[in-house]
Amino acid sequence: MLPLLLIGPVASAKQPRIEVFSGNVVSMDLDLSSGVLPARGTITQRLSRGIIDSTGAECWFVISDASDKDFAEDFGAIRADALEDVPDSAVDVVHFDAASGMWHFPEDAGLTVRLAAGGKALPPVANPRYSPLKRFVWNSGDDSETVTANMPLVVWGTAAGQSLVTDQGGCDPLIRVNPPSPFHVGGGPKAGASESPLQRYKGGQALDIDLAAQTVTMKLHRGVFAPGNHPYYTVFEANKGPAAGFMGVPHAPKLSNLGRFGDGTGTGLVVQFGNGVPVSDGGPARFQQGLANYPGGQQRQYSPMWVVWWAYFTNGTPVEDMFRADRNVGEGATPAPGSGIPGFDPKVPTEFDPFQIEYKGADLTEFARSVTGNDDGHVESLDDLFQLADDGHILVTEGPGGLRLGSPMQPSLIVSCPVPVKVRD
Repeated sequence: MLPLLLIGPVASAKQPRIEVFSGNVVSMDLDLSSGVLPARGTITQRLSRGIIDSTGAECWFVISDASDKDFAEDFGAIRADALEDVPDSAVDVVHFDAASGMWHFPEDAGLTVRLAAGGKALPPVANPRYSPLKRFVWNSGDDSETVTANMPLVVWGTAAGQSLVTDQGGCDPLIRVNPPSPFHVGGGPKAGASESPLQRYKGGQALDIDLAAQTVTMKLHRGVFAPGNHPYYTVFEANKGPAAGFMGVPHAPKLSNLGRFGDGTGTGLVVQFGNGVPVSDGGPARFQQGLANYPGGQQRQYSPMWVVWWAYFTNGTPVEDMFRADRNVGEGATPAPGSGIPGFDPKVPTEFDPFQIEYKGADLTEFARSVTGNDDGHVESLDDLFQLADDGHILVTEGPGGLRLGSPMQPSLIVSCPVPVKVRD
């Protein structure tokens, strides 16, 4: 049965073309009524059931992506051949009990960000042994295949923090006191402020978890591959604590073993923008949507494990002058007194907060328009981005922003971002 697509009427004569890659899609909602592709939508996917052997808890998860064609077709996963290259150190070895129809996972996902009894937000607690990437032998005898699949947990217990955070909108106390939310200043949110879940990139990535129906509804975020070619992706895990806390997903440091983009270990790449042209419902920092190396539908190229880099328009400043030891995290700077940053030890990922370069969050609309040649000031592809970087108009760093590419100070920022759908306008 084809997935139900809930799509509004299109104002323009040109109809967007939607391609769905996941067979687990129950419904999808993208508002195309304005004729402009939305920055966000929602997608509802089927959940599968399993057992966490270390705790005995029932768990629910999405079978999102798989390296094997036959397995992907049987379970509705997105085919991702590149996952074959993932090292053993980045996966969990699991097994499926055919007699009971039950998946057995060795570990749970720790704890997501949650509220203490007094209302204080507690940071995520990582399980260093957990990975959403599972490796297992499928079938037996001559037909057996070793499969690597992305099977992120959605629920793994009944206690606070044992599920994805659901974003209900409003002034969510679980959103940290820094951008992209415009409603948080100094010590907390502005009184009475509210916003819908789809107005913000961060906050909880889940919108509804329905175990009776065995479904989860997630935010869909728009990326850009090339003009008119847009992957829409979901977010399930991050290998660093700050990113996991911002988005209400598990902190999975085991994903750091995937290494850096270009190492040939089954990763993709997305470059997010830390300044430029403000976009209220844009990427993580509320500038233009991220540029991805995956357009959709190319199994050999596709991986849901995205290495995140950050791009900053230079505003004419020489790139090397943007690296400042008194304020740049990648140069070993210390936080300014009163900054509110809880810790700053580059050897401890959970304390390595993005105390970024002074260009973070800057409105550089006119400069962006002048160097891109586009009226909206947006960069249209990774090729264009790297050309602008070569010309000195953009600085590209690792995450957190300001960390030099290939820096030994930290592993790459890696986020589990399956791409169940793309749209061509």
